[in-house]
Amino acid sequence: MPEQADGRGVKPPDELNPRREPVLDFPDRPLAEMTAGDYDALGFLAGLEVHQQLLTERKLFCRCPAGRRATAVDAEVLRHMRPTLSELGEYDGTALMEFKTRKEIVYLLERGTVCTYEMDDTPPFEIDEEAVEIALELAMIADLNLVSELHVMRKQYLDGSIPTGFQRTAMVGLTGAVPLRVPELGVDRELRIRQLSLEEDSCREVSDVGHRITFRTDRLGMPLTEVVTEPDLLTPRELQAGARLIAEIARATDRIRRGPGAARQDVNVSVAGGRRVEIKGVPHHRGLPLLVHNEAFRQLNLLRIRAALRERGVEAAALADPPGGDPWATSGLVVEAGGVLGATGYRPVRDARERGDTVVAVRLPGFAGLLAHRTQPGATFGHELAERVRVIACPVHRPFLAHSDRGAATLGPGDWRALRRALGAGGDDAIVVVWAPARDAATAAREVLIRAGEALAGVPAETRQARADVTTGFERLLPGPDRMYPDTDTPPLPIADELVETVRVRLPEPPWARRARYEGLGLDARTAHRLAAAPWAGLFDTLDPRAGGTARRLAALLERRVPYHARRRGRGSGSAVVGAVEEIAAPGRIGPLVRAVEGGEIRPAALAPAFDDAIEHPARPVEDIVAGYRPRADDAARLEARIAEVVARSDEPATRDPDAVLRWAMGEVMPGLRGRVDGAEVRSRLAAALEAEGAEATA
Repeated sequence: MPEQADGRGVKPPDELNPRREPVLDFPDRPLAEMTAGDYDALGFLAGLEVHQQLLTERKLFCRCPAGRRATAVDAEVLRHMRPTLSELGEYDGTALMEFKTRKEIVYLLERGTVCTYEMDDTPPFEIDEEAVEIALELAMIADLNLVSELHVMRKQYLDGSIPTGFQRTAMVGLTGAVPLRVPELGVDRELRIRQLSLEEDSCREVSDVGHRITFRTDRLGMPLTEVVTEPDLLTPRELQAGARLIAEIARATDRIRRGPGAARQDVNVSVAGGRRVEIKGVPHHRGLPLLVHNEAFRQLNLLRIRAALRERGVEAAALADPPGGDPWATSGLVVEAGGVLGATGYRPVRDARERGDTVVAVRLPGFAGLLAHRTQPGATFGHELAERVRVIACPVHRPFLAHSDRGAATLGPGDWRALRRALGAGGDDAIVVVWAPARDAATAAREVLIRAGEALAGVPAETRQARADVTTGFERLLPGPDRMYPDTDTPPLPIADELVETVRVRLPEPPWARRARYEGLGLDARTAHRLAAAPWAGLFDTLDPRAGGTARRLAALLERRVPYHARRRGRGSGSAVVGAVEEIAAPGRIGPLVRAVEGGEIRPAALAPAFDDAIEHPARPVEDIVAGYRPRADDAARLEARIAEVVARSDEPATRDPDAVLRWAMGEVMPGLRGRVDGAEVRSRLAAALEAEGAEATA
């Protein structure tokens, strides 16, 4: 392994927040109490990298079918990954970090979803033309500058998710902008798009235990696009709106995959005084605001820890990573502590010694009290150390780490005193104890020192994973430019002008143009925004309501009733609703109802019950449904009789609550008259009649 394997001399990415001075005295506040001005004061900046699977028949660089989910296993392949030099003769820091994990990577293969290309045993086929067309379509909707040739690059991935150790990717469009309009946030400006790339998807992770990680390869090689924005999103809710906008652009093509895992967001976040941190693989938009809010304050807390260390005079040289060999043999900051803790009553350490694990203690000069410093909800700086150890040293048993800032909950007071003597630790020093097999323990001790040293820089450049509790956890170091190099197996692909024009002719309406059209029909901005992104927007367009009341009524009706009927059919969310809209509400059955309202044949209030009838009774001719809601000459007399009859029975409900009695009475009167009489008028008349009846009974 090259000398750079210990991480020294590796050029890290240097993507600092443009505001270099942190706002250390900014008060910690929950998301609900933060304003746009607060995030501006904090120096909050965010951008997106949105990955979207494309709806193609084949994978990107082979002829295997795309979109098939495998459960069978026909073969297993075991591999180890090693980093390679970049074109400039340097190693990428992330690749070196992954190499330190010493992972055995197992791939589960199913013959119907992979071929020898995915295992790197044959060169790539020609890039899939259908995928190129869809990528061009997306790039043109976003008004990007298209490339004249596709040049395929290799992007190193040593986490095992791609068996070749690299992902093939090609730039399709550069430097564009899309309108970002969010009425409820007062946002009306452009979101700049840096680039759109076409690339192959990675494997699905099955398990990750110790030094063995297992993947399924059915998803591997499927075409996807990556849209990268500039850091133009200035609050967490703007970020959510930006992610939704990019999703709307993708959905506008109707040539993307939907459902779990089909779209994934990577979020880039920084605050003043810090640097970019990437949150990887956020699966949905709902939790984005709280996730990035928590990450922003995690970074602020790391900057506060840096300030405390500087105030204490801690220098990087005091935390130097030992040059080689076992750290307890080469560093004055590390001791092998199995003998020191031979009589400990702390069960995890006792169990580790019985297993034959090595117990190591690390002294962190000047860190006393800082390991208990809060970083994000439910986590402290001690968790930052533990996460780094978990990911890189790969200990199997839990727990695997204890530290002196929460000493009472782990080792006994006598144990900590003995460790301080063994390490020569003073009152300002913190102690971290880790236990694992000897080689893993050595890696763990080094990672504790490396992560503690990074605390002096503030916010390390990391890729972090989104957790279910809306916090983030360490995943790997943030990759640098050295991970990219040309793919020598794939020739450049010219983008013909004829292809560009063919795609341009069939470009769909952009979501912002659709919203403007809906507003022109009389919908308010928020309703237009929701409708443009809704699965039933196409149905609304097909029904083509008149501007004004009919359009507003139909938009509200579809928003309420389509999800209701989808749930009743067991297709209640996401892609299930998308596929069910026209199956649930066929335009041929709903269109005549809209026309009947517009022609004055039935009352506007009849549209909702008639809509439900058309869906719930698919065999009933739509003409009969319309006829059932036409006003009749005897409606007024029938209503009068029904009100009198129901008021006479008003003592039937068990409750005497007036509102409950009124609701019961409405339920008795309206059947047979719904849609033909004004519901508000019926309610008013019933309330008056019931009140009069009650007054009579009292008298």
